[in-house]
Amino acid sequence: MARKVLVFGATGEIGGRIARGCVDAGHKVIGVSRGQNKRPIVDLSGVEMVCGDKGDEAFVRDTLAKLDYDAIISSVQGPEDLTLWQKHLKKAQNVLICSSTGTFVPLRYFPADENHPWREKTQVNFWRQSDWDVHALNLWEQESFPVSILRPTNIIGSGRVPLELWGGRNIEFFRKLKAGESVTITPCENVLLQSGHNTDLASAFVKALDYPDKVRGEIFIISCKKAITLGRYLKTAMDFLGSRSEIKHVSPEELMKIYPEVKWVHGLDFLLEHMCFDIGKAERTFGYAPLKTSEEGLIDALEWCESSKMML
Repeated sequence: MARKVLVFGATGEIGGRIARGCVDAGHKVIGVSRGQNKRPIVDLSGVEMVCGDKGDEAFVRDTLAKLDYDAIISSVQGPEDLTLWQKHLKKAQNVLICSSTGTFVPLRYFPADENHPWREKTQVNFWRQSDWDVHALNLWEQESFPVSILRPTNIIGSGRVPLELWGGRNIEFFRKLKAGESVTITPCENVLLQSGHNTDLASAFVKALDYPDKVRGEIFIISCKKAITLGRYLKTAMDFLGSRSEIKHVSPEELMKIYPEVKWVHGLDFLLEHMCFDIGKAERTFGYAPLKTSEEGLIDALEWCESSKMML
């Protein structure tokens, strides 16, 4: 079924892939962006572009509301945006938004699914995102706003620096590995990590458009099929980079003294939490079928970093 889709952030890493995927699936796509991304991400031919701010009420009311659309997809949004769209974009039969599995941590069971507790604040979870998701579901329950929440795990793939074992996305970690320099980390090799490729994430949004009635008011975890250990993740990076670096271990406190750029909150604290999720609900509901493993996504990301001269 061909849809008419507004894709917010269509010049970005995820939004661009979503827009491309929607066009390839036969949908009519209007991309909304505040400006053209100067980094080439994907081919946007076939996407009708509109320039404006998704949080600007005058733009939403006077421009977007008058367009021909029946679905909205957004990879980045806040509660104010959702309230604005609920008020003015009345033609939307589906509103697909992106959240994060960081709302679930710390995990109480493995693999965690959509029934895992997430509405309470913990010492490590993405509480602000949790609060936003509550707002989105309240709009569904109280105003029939047809929202669906897709929660990706650690996003990986071409177009972004991958997660490193300092808890961030610092390219210096991978530069040191490639140069064969010693690298210090915390003893984290047995921690589970589950990544999701950015192209697979985009495909989930596209596939969900085909099941408008089944996805409204629902949350879906989006990732690759299986978790791996951080030790395997590190070995994959070292093998790809041909690294013979010595890996040293210290406590988190010592690590932050060695590398002042390393932080604890939403950094090391998050890295040291097990990430292991069940994607079965998305598979059953709308046929989500990830093509990439965590290892393949990491290699894609490192290849992109090298081709972009970031390793120099």
